[in-house]
Amino acid sequence: MAQSWFIWNGFDCRSKGVLLDGPVAIVRPEERVQHSQIPGRSGDLTQLEGEDIYNSYIQTATILVHGGYRVREIYRWLRGAGYVTFSGEPDKKQAARIIGAITLNKHSYNLDWWTGECQFYCQPLKELLIDNPVTITSSGTAIRNNGDVESRPLYKITVASGKTSITLTAAWTQGSATRLMTITVTGLTGGSTYYIDSDALEVYNANRTDLLTKNSGGTFPVLGPGNNVITFTNIASVEITKRERFL
Repeated sequence: MAQSWFIWNGFDCRSKGVLLDGPVAIVRPEERVQHSQIPGRSGDLTQLEGEDIYNSYIQTATILVHGGYRVREIYRWLRGAGYVTFSGEPDKKQAARIIGAITLNKHSYNLDWWTGECQFYCQPLKELLIDNPVTITSSGTAIRNNGDVESRPLYKITVASGKTSITLTAAWTQGSATRLMTITVTGLTGGSTYYIDSDALEVYNANRTDLLTKNSGGTFPVLGPGNNVITFTNIASVEITKRERFL
């Protein structure tokens, strides 16, 4: 079995003389629910807080450090907040914060190895380590969200020449229903580039010197899991950073 590893805030643990004493589990987060007891009724009433709402959780990694002289360096490195990637899912990253004490103890009297536990308090949804954007130039083009839940993309749009307003729609099928999310933006300049950020809920120009959210109406379009059809008017091209999210 290959040696397990992790990357914390851009630094591979192996470059620090650190190994994992076995693989870290791949966790599917717990849904956030509320259980209520109803008088006269057996069991509980389970209520979801919302669609695709999950709890954060703790990942515990047992680490091995080669060389006691590295202990202080490791303590300085393994702290604060950032992104972690574990070898079990090398293509994904996860927002996390290191919590609790890290205590490194001598593993062997004969070998200079030190061992201890590091706890990562992980946000529930993982992201792709590399998120390559997709560019479309024809309205009605289908793109796929390979994630497990809805994503909140960043749309980079180029306004068609001579146009001052645009519409952008994402549509997908959920069960037997079709969901549509459309945003309109006015006060634009033809031939110029703008960003529609469905996570930050902002619209701004290429240099981010002009916030145009006030000129927008409708709903910031998200992408449902599976195929999504993107339609638009008065747009020459759309570059979509999908921001897929995984359980």
